[in-house]
Amino acid sequence: MSIMKLTRSNHAEVIRLFSNDIENYYFLINDLIVNNYQGDHFKVYGEYENGELVSILLNNFNNVTYYSQSDREVEIYKEILSNLSFNKLSGPSELMIKFKPYINLKNEAISHMGVVKTVEVKKMYPDLEVRIVQSEEEIGKQYDLLLTTDEFHGSLPEDRDDYIKMESERLKNTTDRTAYLSIDNVMVSSVATIREGDKSAIIIGVYTNPKYRGKGYGTEVLTGLFDKLLTEGKYPYLFYNNPVARSVYKNIGMTEVCEWRVLTV
Repeated sequence: MSIMKLTRSNHAEVIRLFSNDIENYYFLINDLIVNNYQGDHFKVYGEYENGELVSILLNNFNNVTYYSQSDREVEIYKEILSNLSFNKLSGPSELMIKFKPYINLKNEAISHMGVVKTVEVKKMYPDLEVRIVQSEEEIGKQYDLLLTTDEFHGSLPEDRDDYIKMESERLKNTTDRTAYLSIDNVMVSSVATIREGDKSAIIIGVYTNPKYRGKGYGTEVLTGLFDKLLTEGKYPYLFYNNPVARSVYKNIGMTEVCEWRVLTV
C-alpha cells in the first residue's frame, strides 16, 4: 500500500473508486472538479493497493473528508494528517471511527446524509410559486424571515441594509441560491443551497416563520427547490440530525445514504 497526492490526471481513477456509489457523493466530486484537485487550501491524497486506488482523503480549507468503499485501516494517513491544517474530519460514520487513535479528538457529532434523486410528493399549494431570491427587496424579506426564528438571534447583522449588502455579494460571487414562498407579500418559508455544481447542491437552512408553521410550507419550498435542481440535472444532498427533518425529507423522496460523523480536533 502507498499514498500519493492526486491531481486532475487521476480523475478517472477517482470516478472508478466511487463506482456505483457515485450518485451518493457527487458533492465530493464537485469539490474536486471546482478546485481542479489543487490549491493553497485544497489537497487530495489517494491510497493505492496493488496499483488500484482504494481510498481518498480531501483537505478542503479546515475540513478533511475521507471516503472508501471498504472498511479499511487508516493508519497509512497518519503522517499526512500531521502535516495538514484542519479542525474537522468528516465522512461515513463507520469509516471515521478508524481515525480516532490518530488525532487529538475534542468532540464528535453524528448526523445523517441523504440524497434526493426523485421527488415523490405533489405540490400542496399549486397556486403558490417557489421563487429564487434575486433582488435586494427579496433579500430584505429574507432578513425579516430569519429574524422570526430563534436560530438567528444574535447572529444576524443589526442593520438590515448591512445584511442586504453582505448577502447580495455572496449570491453574486457564488453558485448558491435561496428559494422561498411568499404569502401576501411576506416571505413565509425559505431554503438555500451551497456548493452547487454541475451535478450536485448541498441543501441548508430550511426556515419557516413560526406563524405559518404546521401548514406544509417548509415541505412545499423544499419540493419546489428539489424539482428545480433535478430538472437541471443536480442531486440535492442533505445533512441532518433532527428526526422531524429526517421524516420530512424521506417523505419527499430522499434516500438516506449513511450515518455521517464529524470529528473535531
